[in-house]
Amino acid sequence: MSFAPNLLTKLKSLLTAFGEGFWKLLETLAALPLWRKSADLVRNLVDKLLEKIPEDKRLLALGGGGIAVLLLFAAVFFLARGSSPAPNRPIRGSNLSPQALIPSGELFLPAEPDFVPGVLLERERRTTWTMDDAAPWWQDPLKNGEERWRDRVEKTVDELLEKVP
Repeated sequence: MSFAPNLLTKLKSLLTAFGEGFWKLLETLAALPLWRKSADLVRNLVDKLLEKIPEDKRLLALGGGGIAVLLLFAAVFFLARGSSPAPNRPIRGSNLSPQALIPSGELFLPAEPDFVPGVLLERERRTTWTMDDAAPWWQDPLKNGEERWRDRVEKTVDELLEKVP
């Protein structure tokens, strides 16, 4: 279970390095005449806040502050993003004519009519067939010559006999 203590020490060192970099940034900004007063104000504010937070709770407070800053940036991002016009609404003042817009009724195909015939679940079996009934399924083997059919039958019989052990 050395994962949690290692994680905490790495997190502390990361936050310490971040804090040092933050102070260096503030010092760089403080060197500028315009930012000197604001940097001193921020430094005093942060120092006063850190004095009020106990030593063992500072990490938790810094993490909560970081999350709050991220949420603030996210809120500003989403508010700024929401102020742009939606892509499906026409832009005011644009050069689009009303004829160029597609009516919403034409975007979807209408439902197809029900033209499928009903299903015949069962029918009575025929007892006798006429010549006209059997004609589509009957081929006269002697019509085109008997040799072709004889060769096919012999080939099929030979294949079957080869498979017999």
